[in-house]
Amino acid sequence: MKSLTLASLHHLLRTSKRTLLLSVFGLLGAALIAWGATRTFANLAKEFREQTVKEFVGYVLKGERYPMVHEIYELRYRIFQSKLGINNKSETKACSRHRAFGSEVPENQIGFCRRYDELVDLAKQQLMLPKVFESIYYETEPFLIREIERHNARDAIRVWIRQKLRCLKDKYRCGRDERGLLVRVTSLDPELLKLYHALLASLEKKLFPEEATLPLDFVDELESRCTLPPKGSAHEVTGGMVFVPEGPFRMGSESGEVDERPVRNVLVKEFWIDRCEVTNYDFLKMAAAEPILRKSTFPRKFHNGHYLAHWEDDLQPQFGQEWQPVTHVSWFAARYFCNALGKRLPSEAEWEKAARAGDEKLYSFGDDPAFLMDYGWYRKNATTTRPVAELMPSPLELFDMHGNAREWVWDWYESYASNPAPDPLGPQQGKYRVLRGGSWKDGPEQLRSASRDDASPAQTAADIGFRCASDQRPE
Repeated sequence: MKSLTLASLHHLLRTSKRTLLLSVFGLLGAALIAWGATRTFANLAKEFREQTVKEFVGYVLKGERYPMVHEIYELRYRIFQSKLGINNKSETKACSRHRAFGSEVPENQIGFCRRYDELVDLAKQQLMLPKVFESIYYETEPFLIREIERHNARDAIRVWIRQKLRCLKDKYRCGRDERGLLVRVTSLDPELLKLYHALLASLEKKLFPEEATLPLDFVDELESRCTLPPKGSAHEVTGGMVFVPEGPFRMGSESGEVDERPVRNVLVKEFWIDRCEVTNYDFLKMAAAEPILRKSTFPRKFHNGHYLAHWEDDLQPQFGQEWQPVTHVSWFAARYFCNALGKRLPSEAEWEKAARAGDEKLYSFGDDPAFLMDYGWYRKNATTTRPVAELMPSPLELFDMHGNAREWVWDWYESYASNPAPDPLGPQQGKYRVLRGGSWKDGPEQLRSASRDDASPAQTAADIGFRCASDQRPE
């Protein structure tokens, strides 16, 4: 029994050593295969990187909608040309259908499709390894920066970078083709998405080193101006809105245009109104959550064909204009935006009461247009819209009630009634909707609190924006 036990133990030790050796050799073999795959992929990247970079920058400068998606498909074709000897993209159709749908591959293409699969699998495996991708990117970055500088393309690339950063933060802020590619390439792996975001942010800093010393966080400051209650204010300000108490006011102007008469007493119930005009940034956040508001999807019957004309793409306002009032929006889009927030467009009477801030003067600050430059953007001090809340607020703590962008209100346009009912909402139907406040294009007359303008509700223009109102206290 004793000898049998020793023999069994000896056999077990020999077997364990053999198993251990096999495991070690297996691990070494797997490591060598992985190392070989990484080297193969790195060599492929090195072989094609300069041409890829040149074409990518070219696509950006030409205004290609999704330059990276386009370039990846072109790069894939060039690799297949070089490694598989194809002369036409359709030659890989059977292979791609086999991968996607399990379709049968013709006998004469079995070997070809096996090599096709090896190349595709290699790319997918390697791109999912953050260290591999990071290494290849940093080897490519000098070529990329040199090409960008050679074509003076910093601003164009920056627009693309900003759109990618938004896309990486929220896949629904990508274009449809972009989103599909992002899912396929990254499987939405958090580590990989974080790396992509960091590399893009780093590239932007390298392209614009002069901005690294900016002392002011502009975004935070503007959000604070619009949303935080001003110190020592006598008015109730919360959630970016100002409370306007119930009460009568004198609406209209005897010295103004014909449609501002007759001046009459109007009773308006209490309401809340936005401190600031809705910005491109505000509209972007809503369009990300409400796809119907996007440039390519908002129904054509609800605008004049120039909806969000100044935006680069569905979720890409023109760079540098994020905090300017959103313009090129129709009355229908403005109403949808406010309703989606649980708000509404202000009535014409509400708007004028808020603009007057409790007096009958021409402007919220008084009668002298000489002071207008301190409160409003108009033809004398602006050539386009300006970031909201840059000038002084009205006595009611509202910004840009005079100028910057004309603002849609609820009412149909019509002559005033002599004895309006409380909380008037204008006529039941009409052809044009009312615009208030004047814009950067206008003179002092159009910026008066009583001044009225009108346009088709489908109209969009570079000086038409809006702000929202509400019956409820904002949360």
